[in-house]
Amino acid sequence: MIFDELAGPLVEELNITDRFSDVEAIEALSPDEKQAFFDDLLQGCTRCYACRNACPLCYCPTCFVDESRPQWVGKTNDPVDVKTYHLLRAFHDAGRCTDCGACEAACPMGIKMRFLTRKSIKDCVDRYGWETGMRLEDRPALDRFRLNDPQEFIR
Repeated sequence: MIFDELAGPLVEELNITDRFSDVEAIEALSPDEKQAFFDDLLQGCTRCYACRNACPLCYCPTCFVDESRPQWVGKTNDPVDVKTYHLLRAFHDAGRCTDCGACEAACPMGIKMRFLTRKSIKDCVDRYGWETGMRLEDRPALDRFRLNDPQEFIR
């Protein structure tokens, strides 16, 4: 815990032994089952951008969805455009997302989009030993590169 002042007694952190069981359940699905899971998850999205507007990480002067040169993602409610928006947003926040849940809390359609961001959190923890916000002096996991990186998956 990092804090300047405490408003009350220090609350002990939860000891969660199976923190990413929800993500691992999705990882265990076949490719077709994963496709169906995410199709179903995102089908109600109206592209209102409440998730983006509530997210403390979304502070870019021009969001990728508002770019027209190049246009990274279509602006329709077509399922491909909706999935592309959510996947690009999850990748954009990878290594920085704290899993605060503001995106889900703001969604008027009740979409549980944290399944996407939690996967990137799990991968950063597993592959880089990186936990967002735990060490102020470290750069985010996907914001650094070393030629002598010991991880074989990166080569």
